Amino acid sequence: HVYCTNKEKGCKWRGEVNDIISHLGNSEGCQFREVCCSNGCGKSLQRQYLTIHVKTKCPRRKVKCRYCRDTGEYQFIEGQHKKMCLKFPLPCPNKCEANCIPREDIDEHRKKCPLEEVNCPNGCGTHLQRQYLNHHAENNCRCRIVQCQHCRISGQHQFIEGEHKDKCSKFPLPCPNRCEVGRVLREELQEHIQVCPLEIVSCDYHTVGCGTRMARKDRSKHNRKMMEQHLSFTLQQLMSTQQNLVATQVEGANMKQQLALAHQQIGVLSEKLEHFENKTGQALKTTKATMRKELKQNISVAEKNVVGTLRKELKQSIADTEKKVMQKLDTTQQELTTASVTLKSAQLETKVSAQLHVAQETYDDDSDDDYDDQYEYDDGQYDHYDHQYDDDHQYDDYHQCDDYDYYDD
Repeated sequence: HVYCTNKEKGCKWRGEVNDIISHLGNSEGCQFREVCCSNGCGKSLQRQYLTIHVKTKCPRRKVKCRYCRDTGEYQFIEGQHKKMCLKFPLPCPNKCEANCIPREDIDEHRKKCPLEEVNCPNGCGTHLQRQYLNHHAENNCRCRIVQCQHCRISGQHQFIEGEHKDKCSKFPLPCPNRCEVGRVLREELQEHIQVCPLEIVSCDYHTVGCGTRMARKDRSKHNRKMMEQHLSFTLQQLMSTQQNLVATQVEGANMKQQLALAHQQIGVLSEKLEHFENKTGQALKTTKATMRKELKQNISVAEKNVVGTLRKELKQSIADTEKKVMQKLDTTQQELTTASVTLKSAQLETKVSAQLHVAQETYDDDSDDDYDDQYEYDDGQYDHYDHQYDDDHQYDDYHQCDDYDYYDD
């Protein structure tokens, strides 16, 4: 008989030599023999501890994730898988009361977490925890929609309490005179000032000289106290008004006299104008008769002297006649100018100019008619000269010369 090789470790087996191999190799045999883990983790240990090791301590033993129930080696489940498991419970990243939130529900939880930092939905730019959001949006946010407590208009808080408050027609304002009314609506403030008993106003008799200013409530008292002075001021004003009235009446009488004198002057000027018009008409008739006579004489002289120097003498005669006519016209124009200056003060220059214009046109028409008659009367004489000087066409030139046409005009 022999003892087991693991006797020193505590094995008490004793048997035949041939049975020792069976004792050591059988799983039911020596429990003190060191064997390797069946899971392949590489650890060696006595057979009596192998079962416990394989079931509870081996890092490569097969286990299930207690959250998602996936199966795998222990070291994978407790390591890499634990970091990815969607069912693994995690504490709230904001450290709220929720401590066991599945990893897959973390994002959904943060959408409701009272400690999550969020932006104000009104757009004011404030960043705060969700648990304070409602209080902020209702009470502190400058962009929250509120209603004016006076006129009931709606708008952002910063607008209602700022720009609108300074313009709201229903906003109560204190009376600037601090009267008993206290506060008055902005839209009624001006009306209140018109009746406010403490408003500083002028005396009722300020138009007649009283310069006292007082509160409206004291005006009646002032009027009673200063009645004599007010009557004195009124009397002085009345006397001054009467003096002004008398002065105005005197001035009106003077103006009537001046107006009558002006009418007389206008009548005198009208008579002078009528006399001048008659004189001008006679002068024009005389001038026309003289010019017509001179024109006939010049034409007769030109016809008698047409032989040899017809063109030269005709031009000289026309030039002389033109010069005389221009001189007489200048003389007439000077007379008219002198008359216009005399009548300018009465503003009758327009009427005189119109009469002169009509007279000038009449003179031009009569001159044209007289010249045409003379030309036709002496046409027989032109035939004689035309026969004598037909070769050089002197008479035709006489009819067509520019100077003659100019003289005719």
